[in-house]
Amino acid sequence: MLKINRDNRSFSVLDTPTLADVSITERYDLQEYIVNSPDAFFKEIGQDLFLIGKEVQPSTTVQDRIDLLAVDKEGITVVIELKRSHHKLHMLQAISYAGMIAPWELDDFLQLLDEEQQETLSDFLEVDRSVINQQQRIILVAEAYDYALLVGAAWLSEHYGVDIICCRIALARDSLTETEYLVCSNVYPAPELAEEARSRGRGRTGTSPVKWTDWDTALAGITNHALVSYFKQELAASRESYLRHRALRYRMAGKQRWSVEARHQNVYVWQTGRFEGDVAFWQHGLSRPDAVKPVKNEACVRLFLHTAEDFQFFHDAVTEQLQSIKWLSGAPAEDPEETEEF
Repeated sequence: MLKINRDNRSFSVLDTPTLADVSITERYDLQEYIVNSPDAFFKEIGQDLFLIGKEVQPSTTVQDRIDLLAVDKEGITVVIELKRSHHKLHMLQAISYAGMIAPWELDDFLQLLDEEQQETLSDFLEVDRSVINQQQRIILVAEAYDYALLVGAAWLSEHYGVDIICCRIALARDSLTETEYLVCSNVYPAPELAEEARSRGRGRTGTSPVKWTDWDTALAGITNHALVSYFKQELAASRESYLRHRALRYRMAGKQRWSVEARHQNVYVWQTGRFEGDVAFWQHGLSRPDAVKPVKNEACVRLFLHTAEDFQFFHDAVTEQLQSIKWLSGAPAEDPEETEEF
């Protein structure tokens, strides 16, 4: 990095110490800088991510921790591993973590967030929360990379579709003011190829192992009795369902309009498309009106059901009151799971 001197129209070279030279550690400094300003860092490396947490344990069978865990707007999980200097096992470590994360369900992610953060995540995503973690990708951050690691990253990406980004960081310091700067540059893939690589990755689908073999098992650990009662009632009435995500589906004129997904304490509802006054309609009838919000560029609405009264109001609305409702013009936002087999 060069410093610009406008007075004499010249450049001057800034100091470039290593992170070790200035006692910046991976965990206690670099990681904390990112956690305290994730949006700024992610923007600098050309990413739009939501930070789930730091030092995340990927499996109960290991004591290892993921440096940073995030998701992108499409619900793809991002494992971020930080290294000061370079390490030949950097990529292997991240791949192992991605493999351990792959079986996680949505609730595994939500338990790392408080209620406000969960709502922020829903607003951030451009897809239904239920599609989180159908795919995983990796971002490596280090001061330098071994040639072998870069060759391995290229091979995994080009032949097996593993989405890996190698970001090089460097420190620059102005000796006159003692101001420090972090310089970030993606060394693999080349920035102009990164979007193309992500597009190729979207075409590949992956599925996690089935967590529940039947609905009795799926509902067994839920503590909200009104929720369990409602789901059993709807299943007994042959409501369309999707066991993998503990979800019920409600259609109008053949189009899926509401996805109702069971959580431990409540139900998460995603409404595909809009009708006039829909937010006010749901707010008026539900126990937590503040949680009703337009999402996905206001093309959809998300809401939560908690009480027996909530479930009754929702059921009456989608099976009776709203059956003749006129949906606003324009095709409803595509449901990310519309092509799934039920």
